[in-house]
Amino acid sequence: MRKWIIPVSLIVFTISLCFNAFKVIEVEEIKAYSSLEILLVGPVSFLGGGIFEFFIWTANIWFLIALIFIYKKQSYSKAFILGLIATVISISFLFWKEILIAENGRQGKIYSLEAGYFLWLTSFLFLTICSFFFNYKI
Repeated sequence: MRKWIIPVSLIVFTISLCFNAFKVIEVEEIKAYSSLEILLVGPVSFLGGGIFEFFIWTANIWFLIALIFIYKKQSYSKAFILGLIATVISISFLFWKEILIAENGRQGKIYSLEAGYFLWLTSFLFLTICSFFFNYKI
């Protein structure tokens, strides 16, 4: 079972990139943002003033480091903690009402969260729960 943590987490994460992450009301229209677009633009979002948006994007980094700990079989407890950090950060996005949509500081109201977001979150939850399970052998 342990050998399936990394592939399943990565498959769900990769599938999430094929869907929209969320929709935003942007100047009288609803615009969908793809998960892949968010993944690629996220690392530079702080350059446009998106400090909080960048903070949410860092969940990907915590997730990747947790996967490395599992792969190297160094510590499921470290993987659990890092996975938990990634999960908490990604869940915090559920409470956002607006998001930065332009470098000039313009905010857009979040209209809906889409499948890409929920699959992204699921990949983190799966890793976190499995790491907890294997660390504490429940």
